[in-house]
Amino acid sequence: MQLIVDQLDMRKTRANWPEDMPFAPALVKPRAQMCNAGWHVLSEIFTPGEVPQWNLTVSDDFVRVPLFRYTLSPSADLAMAFMLQLGLSCAGHLPKNITHFYVVTGTPVELMYDSETELNTGLVYWVGFAVITKT
Repeated sequence: MQLIVDQLDMRKTRANWPEDMPFAPALVKPRAQMCNAGWHVLSEIFTPGEVPQWNLTVSDDFVRVPLFRYTLSPSADLAMAFMLQLGLSCAGHLPKNITHFYVVTGTPVELMYDSETELNTGLVYWVGFAVITKT
């Protein structure tokens, strides 16, 4: 399996987002740059233990990978463990072997603070997934 990681600049994306539209960031790339195959793209936020919703992109000229907002623990080890669980849970619901796993992360990760104590209470992390499976 080939792992591909890409980043989306969340500050720039948010700054250029139309004010009258709900914020729904996505990375859009020409299919030819991503491997000219059908991609299964996670199409809505995923919760481990549930069935992920995948859209198949086969003939589009571009592949759009939406990013979804997750609130993570302020503890780095627990945040990383959740993201590992999320990725493996998503992939585990696909019926065929995965040849490419594409992860798009939003950067920078936002820190959440308690207004009274000023302690870090969590991380806001944006991520999206897409995969290619063996035919």
